[in-house]
Amino acid sequence: MERRTVVRAALRLLNEVGIDGLTTRRLADELGVKQPALYWHFKNKQELLDEMAEEMLAGTLDPLDVPEPGQEWDNWLMARGRVIRRTLLSYRDGALVHAGSRPTPGRVAEIPALIRPLVEAGFTGEQAIRALIAVGRFALGSAVDERGAAVPLDVRPEEDPDGDFEFGLRALVSGMRLILEA
Repeated sequence: MERRTVVRAALRLLNEVGIDGLTTRRLADELGVKQPALYWHFKNKQELLDEMAEEMLAGTLDPLDVPEPGQEWDNWLMARGRVIRRTLLSYRDGALVHAGSRPTPGRVAEIPALIRPLVEAGFTGEQAIRALIAVGRFALGSAVDERGAAVPLDVRPEEDPDGDFEFGLRALVSGMRLILEA
């Protein structure tokens, strides 16, 4: 049994039972192994959750690791935010798994390549990292919020989470443009 097999089984189980129902015992049963076998691959449940969070985004964010030729930094950054939100919402409790995760060493190693387009646009390295973090956290927060309680209908008759997200994302990136121009 490979580590990735365990992660993919955990993601399938997450979609079935949610984060509260995702236990290592249940995952071991799903894989047809004894619970201690999981600890051969993951030292604890947190490490498994970290890998699950990375796996959720791996296939969808990889094409957005660099802007397409001719794509402006702001459009690229907003595209990353949209993909993060959409991907987290595609998993039951995906946003909660991601919210409690820490970047894996593999993801940390990718940071220099991820900030390069922003540095080339004129941001300092620190500003570029903060821009990526801000967009990622905004997308994550939006996804977490969407699974929560809705605004009362007498305050806002029609829910529009996509419109709300787009408005906030554009406002966030517009602020980054101002920082760049200062």
